[in-house]
Amino acid sequence: MSYVSRLFEDDYDGMTYKWELKEPAGFALLYWQQAGLEQLARSVAHSPRSSNSNIAFDILSSAASGEFSTMLSDHWWGDLKKRVTNAGGLSAEIQHYARRTLVELVLAAKDEDDLMLSLASVFQRHYAKMNGANAAKNLVQAVASRWFAIGDRTLQAYQELIEAFSDDEPSFQKFFEANPQLLDPMAVEVWPEPNLFGSRKPDFVVKRSDGSYLVVEIECPSKVMITKAGHPSADVTHAEHQATDYRKYMLGHIANVKDVFPGFSEPDCLVVVGLEGVLTKDQKAALASLNDARHRLKVVGFDWILDRAKKISENVAEHGVVVSVTRMN
Repeated sequence: MSYVSRLFEDDYDGMTYKWELKEPAGFALLYWQQAGLEQLARSVAHSPRSSNSNIAFDILSSAASGEFSTMLSDHWWGDLKKRVTNAGGLSAEIQHYARRTLVELVLAAKDEDDLMLSLASVFQRHYAKMNGANAAKNLVQAVASRWFAIGDRTLQAYQELIEAFSDDEPSFQKFFEANPQLLDPMAVEVWPEPNLFGSRKPDFVVKRSDGSYLVVEIECPSKVMITKAGHPSADVTHAEHQATDYRKYMLGHIANVKDVFPGFSEPDCLVVVGLEGVLTKDQKAALASLNDARHRLKVVGFDWILDRAKKISENVAEHGVVVSVTRMN
């Protein structure tokens, strides 16, 4: 596998049509199934040339579709396809993992322009093939994930942050600033600790894709959410008051606020404190009642943020952004 990956990574002294040498090596990595897909992703990270990215996007989207489509000549492609298929390289499990790996590569791309150029090239290749439409569809879904999903590495880092720094609020402030979609999947613009005319500083103000706003106040995972008696803790009450105070202040100065936050109207509020996983059944019921009684304000745990992000990431990576319409008789 190591030797094959080197054949994929090599630039062949800048040869113009080197894809005819690189693409078979990339596809051959699927012979090793999940380990091969992981190696393909590592090869792109190790040698991030546009040719490597393009071929990897091509291979992964094809593998995700379950249809190996290629522009290689049949006389040397057929045997490779047969060997990879017999080894399990087209199994349902590998299709799923290829889809996840494709999403991770799209999310990892640092330059938006370079990514768009790569994707355009791969789309052209798919539509030049006899069976490329399904592969192109998987590529579209992966691109959608760049705006709607959060990668596995980010989710793992967030999990580790909860476990290792549960009482370090600044670390979470910094992490959410770097990954604002954790706060709201529809976030398009985020202001960390905005100075509201020298008077108030919420932890975050989030503008969503629909133009609505969210005021976020965070505490720490180590803090208590609900007391044993079933009441909101002092930390929750304090954070609630801060969030609603920010909202009241913003609405009271709405003319000035709209100069900073375009289209601003009455925002929702989100308080993130503690962990819901440690709550008893009765405490969870008390938290649900607390949220039901609040107007445009929700109190959640840091683990609730993680669970929501995982569900969204899995759904987008596996199925794409699809809306189902169901009529009820």
